[in-house]
Amino acid sequence: MTAANGCVLGASVSENADKTSLEKAYGQFKTEARQLNPNYQPLTVTTDAWEATCSAWKSLFSGITLILCFLHEVLKIRNIRRSKASLCHTLTQKLWFIYHASNKREFAQRLRRFLAWVKQSQVADFIVQKLRRIRTKSRLYQAAFDFPDAYRTSNQVDRPINYFDRILYSMQYFHGSLSSTQLTVRSMAILWNFHPFCRKARSLKQGVLSPFEVLNGFRYHDNWLRNCLIASSLNGRHPLFFDKHKLFRN
Repeated sequence: MTAANGCVLGASVSENADKTSLEKAYGQFKTEARQLNPNYQPLTVTTDAWEATCSAWKSLFSGITLILCFLHEVLKIRNIRRSKASLCHTLTQKLWFIYHASNKREFAQRLRRFLAWVKQSQVADFIVQKLRRIRTKSRLYQAAFDFPDAYRTSNQVDRPINYFDRILYSMQYFHGSLSSTQLTVRSMAILWNFHPFCRKARSLKQGVLSPFEVLNGFRYHDNWLRNCLIASSLNGRHPLFFDKHKLFRN
């Protein structure tokens, strides 16, 4: 999945989690994006640290800058120490303090001080090892400071993926061919992009109807279903706006 600005920009099923399979799946997003804009070239992509995913994106878009999701590191620590709530709270608070640094230098400085504190504290060795790995990936976290508009966490993609996961679980996942699976996933992505916001969300968003309108700045029709049908038809085709600074995957 590739997502930004509340919309699913690309959704494809990968048969495996290796570089070749992921490159093929993400390649569908590249193909469709360049059908709309032949010169489309994203500057950054925010992702987790899965090596195959990082390699796939670098192969698809040469020169793209990888930014790692800092939220993943916080969740790893939170999930392994649920039995010690106070320690978990302290560690996550200190990690978010690092995240909120204003520049690369401050980020690196806060990280060094945090790791020095961890070394002096009574923290289990396996947690210390996990925290030290943040230092090895520090450069990829700091890359976000070169692109102020780039996303630094994967929240934008986590939300629709959570929606997808709940729906797929309810329908007992897939029972047909790979082609029917692809169509199912893509139809779910369309519904996500055009589903109407609740009344409260519309009020907060000044009458904006759906994620599609947030991304594109307009809607074809005030009825969400008609808006979806027009936009997804050939007659309603309109170049989507892909922000070159903001991409997500998972």
